[in-house]
Amino acid sequence: MNAVAEPPRLAKAGPWFVELLPKTAYEARYTPQDAVIGFAFDGQSGSHSFGGDRTSEFRSPPDGLAYVPAGCDVYSCSATGGEYLKISHRGINAGLGATDRRFSDRIDPLAIASAHELRRLLLSQQPVEPLALERLLHVLEDRVRSFLFDGVDDDPSGTWMTSRRLRIIDEVIDEGLAEKITVQDLANALNLSTGFFSRAFKAAIGKSPHDHIIDRRVAFARSLLRGGMGLTDIALAAGFSSHAHMTSTFRKRLGTRPVDIRSA
Repeated sequence: MNAVAEPPRLAKAGPWFVELLPKTAYEARYTPQDAVIGFAFDGQSGSHSFGGDRTSEFRSPPDGLAYVPAGCDVYSCSATGGEYLKISHRGINAGLGATDRRFSDRIDPLAIASAHELRRLLLSQQPVEPLALERLLHVLEDRVRSFLFDGVDDDPSGTWMTSRRLRIIDEVIDEGLAEKITVQDLANALNLSTGFFSRAFKAAIGKSPHDHIIDRRVAFARSLLRGGMGLTDIALAAGFSSHAHMTSTFRKRLGTRPVDIRSA
């Protein structure tokens, strides 16, 4: 049985509208009426253009914060896509000022923590508390404002971890996902010491190599849940030691169980 993408998860809190879009291939062209805050949980590759610029190829890291102002023409396509959080409300336009600046792929610890907590809320089987949602949304809006107006920038030490090197790392992980991959294996793929690799990787991605491996396991398991494989087989294929181990990791990372995602 072919796997089917998870459904989008939607939520409203006052003027905010939040969409958690599943990982799936896409091609989209749109002009947002309201400014959009985005957060990419997965690394992606494809082609895009903004504001009438020529279309160019892109490869983005996971856990990247993005901002597109109202009225900016957007085109983007990807053969694989990636899980994406899309946030909008008309008040953002006024709150962030009349700017036509945009950005993407910003790695910020506060944004990462808030976006992941938002995802846990949206994936849970419980009603979403508007106040909890608003608190996290305001953090993300504040981080966008900092990047736009306060001169906040990424840790320059992360520039060593180029897109090509990140692609190599993800290829090593994906090829051996069912095996016991170690951080040393990843460092060896780039001929680096484990210590230097771990520091450069975290500066570029905002999380440790260990956490990135776990996130890749979770993402791969989620891609199989809508198909016909048994949960134990999915767990082993994704590198978990057992169905129970996968369930425990899902609860910690996503706030829900594999069986709940399968039945959504």
